[in-house]
Amino acid sequence: MPSTNSHPPSASVISSRLRINRLLMQLPLLSDLLLLSLWLGLWRVSALMEYAPHASVWFPPAGVSFAAFMLLGLRAAPSIALSCIVVTFWEANLYQSEATALQLLIVGSLFAIAHIVPYYAAASLLRLFVHSDEQKLPRLILAFMIIGPLASLSAAYCVQISLHIGGVITDDSSMLWLPLWIGDLIGIIVLTPLAIGLISRIYPASGVWLSEIGLRQTPGSAYAFMTKLLLALALSTFIMLVAARFNIRELAFAIFFIGIAQMWIVYTETPLRSALSIALLSALTAVLVKWLNLGDDALIYQFSMSVLAASTYFGLLIPVLASNNERLQALAHKDPLTKVLSRQHFFHLAQQEVQRANFYQQSVCIAVFDVDHFKAINDNYGHSAGDGALKFLTKEIGARLGPADLLGRFGGDEFMLLLPSNSLAQAQQKLAAIFQQVSQLELTQLELSLHCSVGVTEVTAEDTLSRAFERADCLLLTAKKQGRNQVVAANQLKITAEA
Repeated sequence: MPSTNSHPPSASVISSRLRINRLLMQLPLLSDLLLLSLWLGLWRVSALMEYAPHASVWFPPAGVSFAAFMLLGLRAAPSIALSCIVVTFWEANLYQSEATALQLLIVGSLFAIAHIVPYYAAASLLRLFVHSDEQKLPRLILAFMIIGPLASLSAAYCVQISLHIGGVITDDSSMLWLPLWIGDLIGIIVLTPLAIGLISRIYPASGVWLSEIGLRQTPGSAYAFMTKLLLALALSTFIMLVAARFNIRELAFAIFFIGIAQMWIVYTETPLRSALSIALLSALTAVLVKWLNLGDDALIYQFSMSVLAASTYFGLLIPVLASNNERLQALAHKDPLTKVLSRQHFFHLAQQEVQRANFYQQSVCIAVFDVDHFKAINDNYGHSAGDGALKFLTKEIGARLGPADLLGRFGGDEFMLLLPSNSLAQAQQKLAAIFQQVSQLELTQLELSLHCSVGVTEVTAEDTLSRAFERADCLLLTAKKQGRNQVVAANQLKITAEA
């Protein structure tokens, strides 16, 4: 995880963001115009990167369309449809087409349908793979890496059919779909995450279903990120300059070394910065392919961008999965309410400690205790108050235990203690002192103190941990029968029985 030496937004910045969000929510037409501008702006950027007529390394608007349908559903269709029609007229003007306005309108409308239908269907399908569980993010990324390429393939083929119907191309068996597919594919897998961030700002109420997927992370130093990003951009530029200078096709494959720099960013920076870096690296690659006349090797660079993006997304899973594993481990080892050891983990650690004590011929004692009249607390003050009492009790007892002592929750208001290197007499004296101190404390909200009944016994070399626990549990019952609020040890049980 990156260091957390950045500062939170100031109150004025947060206030400005809230005002902008309210304005966008009150003026939906403004949001639609912003989405239209974003789509057209990225199309114009890709047009400037064409290394041959109608051929660019990538098609960024595809990522915007896919992201918009993921966040907005059909709400995004009018803006994207209008964008497709505007682009058709714009491109006809750039290439001095002799088609009439009606012909261009028909072609643009067919293009809009061919572009929208596959991406809307794919985005809708992708949402089905997301559920509220620990595997949300892995499932989402895996589904995205499968559905995204299939969506771009469908869109490319549908666009080719639409162009044939519109009379733009005459050969319906043309392989035009292949470069269209690759360009759309890279636009989707590279820009969709970043486009999601941009569109969610344009439509503040969108993308609720994408929340809580585990990608939030505190950003580190902006200077460190910029240093890594500039190094990656410089390395990419150097590799492509060398490939262009010596005109050796094999040198183009060196672009895959950019993956090292990108993974450095992925593993040390936030997901947003990782998405930004892959977008900038891809944009630089597309620009250099045109400026350095590397069009013959465009497929190599396109493939490298695809691999780099896929590696980035799967790389993002590592810190998230590690965090999930830590959280699951904590849930298995800790009681969710009191944060003391769970029953299973207590017995696991206690068994190890008993074996160690037997090996070194040391004493070890186990105690079982519960809260006197705990049911009355729940009945009179409510279960929330009862939970608070248990948390208070375990916190105060834990603060008075030694570093080797173990405290665990058996269930309800019953808890367990393991006291290594303590004889039975020492354990009884120690527990009596601890519970005497705790009973003198008062829960301020309830204005009452907590008293406990305790049973403690020594785990001998001939004992098993389970038998010792059962013996301590019986001693706990004896303490309750003898008036509660006391510590009863094994020798006292024997004396009581004989009496």
